[in-house]
Amino acid sequence: MADEEAERDHSPQIGTSAAIVALRERLQKLATELKDSRESAVQSAAQYCQDFCQTLVEYAGRWKISEDPLPLVEVYMVAILSYAQARHYLTSECENVSLVLERLTLSCVELLLSLPEEIPNALWQEFQFSVQKAHSLLLDSGNCELHMLSSIAKERGVWANDTLQSILSKETPEVEKVREFLEQEGAVLLDMRVKHLIKENHIEKAALVAKVCAEHPEFGAKSSFKQTYLVCLCSVAPREQVMQEISEVDCKDALEMICNLESEGDEKGALSLCSAFLTRQLLQGDMYCAWELTLFWSKLLQRLERSTQVFLDHCRQMSLLSKTVYHIFFLIKVIQSEVSFESFRLQSSLAF
Repeated sequence: MADEEAERDHSPQIGTSAAIVALRERLQKLATELKDSRESAVQSAAQYCQDFCQTLVEYAGRWKISEDPLPLVEVYMVAILSYAQARHYLTSECENVSLVLERLTLSCVELLLSLPEEIPNALWQEFQFSVQKAHSLLLDSGNCELHMLSSIAKERGVWANDTLQSILSKETPEVEKVREFLEQEGAVLLDMRVKHLIKENHIEKAALVAKVCAEHPEFGAKSSFKQTYLVCLCSVAPREQVMQEISEVDCKDALEMICNLESEGDEKGALSLCSAFLTRQLLQGDMYCAWELTLFWSKLLQRLERSTQVFLDHCRQMSLLSKTVYHIFFLIKVIQSEVSFESFRLQSSLAF
């Protein structure tokens, strides 16, 4: 009997509960020290932010998202509410004050989006209460950093919004409901959703959300949603659909998208988009930006595919699409610059 009691005392749930209580007490102690500090306002705020982050890292490091994510939800829940309660005593003159809150919000959103399972109803309700209370406290202080979390917390779950589910299910929700959903979420949260879907290899769903966002006049034209949508489309849609979608996109805009993707380190996405636009120009016999696209395409292909033979094979495939001799000359030129002369001489008969 005594052994059973001891076993229960060391159960994971008891350990989690004790850790959350200890975290709450530690953060309360930091808040008390902040209020009682005799240092300058900036020094007190800087010290609090440092101690707060160290404490959060210490406790969050006890669990892994892939193995036991729910305790991490509790950790962030306690931390966010504690920080919001202490915000009144933190001067905005300390740049770390807003930075910590911003990073805390983004980290919590990333955690919620990546949860491998639904949050139990009781914990979700507690999370909703904590976030809404913290959001209200921060709004009173003129801070709106918790807007994203507040938007999520208004729903039944992280992905439970009815309009979002309609979009992901290829349904056509009412235009007004879509507008309300997009404006409630905001561009940053929506971008995080799209990136998470891509990371989880839900490319088609990512394309659906990105397309809706790209078409929204408030932030579609000034964001990367169009770029993301087209990259996703290149991965999952047949050529005819891709050609139709890019038919009205100016090549100068396409080159900017390709450069953006390359600078972000997404060379695979850059090559995919470049291939699509170069294919369009070849099929249409259009010379506009054709050399720039050919040059970008060859450079990206060489980085991702080290085999000379594969590079030549791709060039040959592109040449078969060409409607003008000028496009073929462009392909010959990049082969000559990327492949040794001897290799080019031996392979030229196969390439064209």
